[in-house]
Amino acid sequence: MVTEGPEDQRAGAEIEAAPASVVELGEALTHAVDRLNEDRERIPCLSSDSDRTMWGAQRRVLLLDVLLACWGVGTWLGVNGLYVQLPLLVERLPEGWALPSSMVLAVQLANLGLVAYALLRRLRPRASDSPYIYGLLVVGTLALALNAFLYEQTVANRSLAFLFLTFFAALVGCTSSVLFYPYLRHFRDVYLATYLVGEGLSGFIPAILALIQGIGGEPTCILNDEGTGLVPVYPPPRFDTTVFLLLLSGLSAMSLASFVIVDRYSGFASERVEPAAAAKDDEATSEPVALHRGHWLFVLVLMGVLNALSNGVLPSVQSYSCMPYGNLAYHLAVTLGAMANPAACLAGVWLAPLPGRVLGALLSAAAVPLAYILVAALLSPEPPLHHHAGGAVLVVLSWTLVSGVVSYARMWVYGWARRGGARGMRAAGVATQAGSAAGSALLYVLVNHTAIFTQPPACPPLR
Repeated sequence: MVTEGPEDQRAGAEIEAAPASVVELGEALTHAVDRLNEDRERIPCLSSDSDRTMWGAQRRVLLLDVLLACWGVGTWLGVNGLYVQLPLLVERLPEGWALPSSMVLAVQLANLGLVAYALLRRLRPRASDSPYIYGLLVVGTLALALNAFLYEQTVANRSLAFLFLTFFAALVGCTSSVLFYPYLRHFRDVYLATYLVGEGLSGFIPAILALIQGIGGEPTCILNDEGTGLVPVYPPPRFDTTVFLLLLSGLSAMSLASFVIVDRYSGFASERVEPAAAAKDDEATSEPVALHRGHWLFVLVLMGVLNALSNGVLPSVQSYSCMPYGNLAYHLAVTLGAMANPAACLAGVWLAPLPGRVLGALLSAAAVPLAYILVAALLSPEPPLHHHAGGAVLVVLSWTLVSGVVSYARMWVYGWARRGGARGMRAAGVATQAGSAAGSALLYVLVNHTAIFTQPPACPPLR
């Protein structure tokens, strides 16, 4: 059975240690976040056989299961929901196909929430986590609700309102690893599984809503009022972005309400546990590892590359690789790709981890559709087969396969890094953040400040 109390306590203790300098604060934050990220990556995706008994363990309060799952839905709901709306937003916001690169950068900046939390713990080391969780969920809910009405507001032809509110919506997911998981140590370990189900649904539900919403179809070009040019008119989807974001805001409010009940309802007292005594730091008991040599160096570089792709490069170029094949292709690539991540986690739950050589072969095979994706983006707006239905099918399949393989590979590398104890997981966490930041920053510059990626006009000029 998974036991996450001692590890979470150690992570909380590291944040609460009140380091005396900014450097020590940063080191404590990195150590704590990486340990919590270890749990987040390990438990749902790379469980051992003993971990799986969690799912069959006896539950005494079914209502608590439901509430914890509903609470978990609110974790990455904002990021995933805004991401699957991009096929509609790139047509309506002034950034056009460059919008995803700006959104990716805003999401990466939301990791500043971790720094803010560490500073708050420094100032109030004995404070409960519950008020912070309340505040975070309120901020996420309000950000989605306000974005529903303000996402089209621009300043100097930039979607500042949308990007600003995206930052606050992303704070929930980016900070959940140091807030939500430690809180769960107050309950029996069996309930961690249902919370993780809810966290997985934070990706599935927006994708399903986006599939129901549809894309509307290809634009029609008509004469403008002056008769001097053509302007695009986009067929409306089944419901617009405002309705979609209000639905997400309602789900986020449900997550907040669920947590309030979990935290306040006395009827769950029998399911609470006293926090276990902190175990010895595994860093003190594990054998030292040479992170700069052999397999470790390769694994850390691989982790950095995988996160640069999944959190920076691929989201930023998706519009350029898919839009030439049509709005429907982009819509399906985004939604099916969004489902691939939690699907990869489910594969990790029910299947044993692949041998290293098999994973290497899988990554090598995935390099083919990855190359096609990147070539299509670079050759946009005229990528291969863009006038053929087969091209649309190929690009959708490529995005779905690459998303699933990269997601599974990231989980696999985190599981492998566990053999290095706390030091190995910290190194994996550093590689994750470094890769994500480098990929996001690089693609933001390339997309917005060079002519490498090209967006054609929606309508041809009049002749």
